[in-house]
This record gives sequence, structure tokens and C-alpha cells, in this order.
Amino acid sequence: MTLQAFLNYWCSLDWKHQLRHLAQYLLIALLLVLVVPFGMFPEQPLVRLSYWFSVLSIFGMAMMPMTARIIRSTGAFDDFSRWSGIIGCVLFATIPMTFVVHAIEHWGWSLAAARMGNGQLPPSVSRDVAGMMQLFSQLTAINLFAIGVNSFFIIALDGLPTESKKKQLAGIRFLSRLPDHLGADLLYLQMEDHYLRATTASGTGLILIRFRDALNELSDYEGMQVHRSWWVARNAVTRLNKQGRKIELLMKDGSIIPVSAAYRKEVEDQLLGA
Repeated sequence: MTLQAFLNYWCSLDWKHQLRHLAQYLLIALLLVLVVPFGMFPEQPLVRLSYWFSVLSIFGMAMMPMTARIIRSTGAFDDFSRWSGIIGCVLFATIPMTFVVHAIEHWGWSLAAARMGNGQLPPSVSRDVAGMMQLFSQLTAINLFAIGVNSFFIIALDGLPTESKKKQLAGIRFLSRLPDHLGADLLYLQMEDHYLRATTASGTGLILIRFRDALNELSDYEGMQVHRSWWVARNAVTRLNKQGRKIELLMKDGSIIPVSAAYRKEVEDQLLGA
């Protein structure tokens, strides 16, 4: 599984995958009840089960998808190798998770104290900086284990990406920048100063990204640059009009896009050759 495939998976979880993950988190939580890691709640297995299942569910259902979207959209880990990128994602997601778990511990102890009285409970958890670092390291170990289990099941049940899956994921990083109402049926791009006007089958909108960076993100997408400030999707071109040395492209939505002399030969080779 590549880093990009890992990010794409966590960015596109549907309810079936979420249910499967919940079942995996329950199994992991049951294992942690038996192992009693870090000496947590040694005499209270039900509390241990509830604690670890809650921690794993919040991490897998909220923190990892949110982190994957941030990393994919910003390209922060583009230069990372597969394993360093995946570990980096887990570490990045565990940072806010540490504060969430600390809040859960404090809130849970306060609620239990109100019902049972302080005398029946262990001392409340009070964490200084060192304590928060310890909690972070503990959660990192558990989260890495959980992600390893998730990845094993992903590969075992879904298999490695096929050619059809790879085709569906082409240009996914750029497409993820598009507002939801535009969909993902990309027709063409036009440069407007520091923005790009992206036109899809559902409409048009401005995106803050350099044209050069957009082309890099669409390198595996079936399209081509046809002008200094225009890019088109190949399947969105309905006709190529030639008037002497001048070439224009007629698009699905009726727009006419110019082809500059610098890109004339490439356009003719790709469109007329096809």
C-alpha cells in the first residue's frame, strides 16, 4: 500500500468500512483488556474495555480521516517514503488525540466521583508536561498497532489496488480541492492570476493554487495542457477545429478553448492520433 493509497483510503471511508473498523477496534480493545497495557485499571476489565474501545473509535472514526484530508490537501508528506509517511500520519493524528483522551479521563473520573464518591475511586489523573508526553507515547504505540491491524484487513479483504482502482484515483489530490457542489467530472482549467478557474460538468469555481502545482497533481489524469493558461481533460473534448494554423477545442459544455502554437503538435498527436 502506497502512502497516497493510504491517505485516499482514510479520506473516503463509507459506512461499511466504518462498521468494519468498529469491529476491529472492539477486537483490539478485548485484547488490551487481557494484556492490561500500562497498568491501566487492573481490577476493572469493563472500564478497560470501555476506555480502549472509546479511544480507538475516536481515533479511527474522527482523527485519522481528518488528518488524512489535511495531509493530502496540503501535500505536507509528499516527500516522505511510504512507511515514514504512514507513521507520520499516525503521530500527527495522535497529537490532538492526546488532549482528547486527557479530557475524557478527567471528565470520566469527575462523573464517576459524582456517582460513587471519591473514596471508591483511584486518585484522579493529574498530568503535567511529562505526563502528557507519556500519554502521547502510550497512545502512539496503541494507534500504530491499530493502524497495522486496519492495514492488514484492508489488504486481506480489498486486495492491493487494481488498474481500475488506480484509474479512479487518478488526480484525486487535485479533485479533493474542488468544492463538493462541483463534483469530480473535471472538464478544463483556466489560470486567473494566482487562482485557477476549475470547470466541471456541474459548474465552475475558483481555487487558490498555482497552475504549475495543479498540473503536477493532475499528472496521472487523462488530460493535457493546451495553452499557457489552459488545461483540458481529454474526454471533455468533443471536437478539434482547425482554421489554417489556428486550432480550437470544442468542449462538452460548449466552450471553445484556444490551442497555442507551442502545444499544437502535442494536441494533434493526442487527439487526432487517438
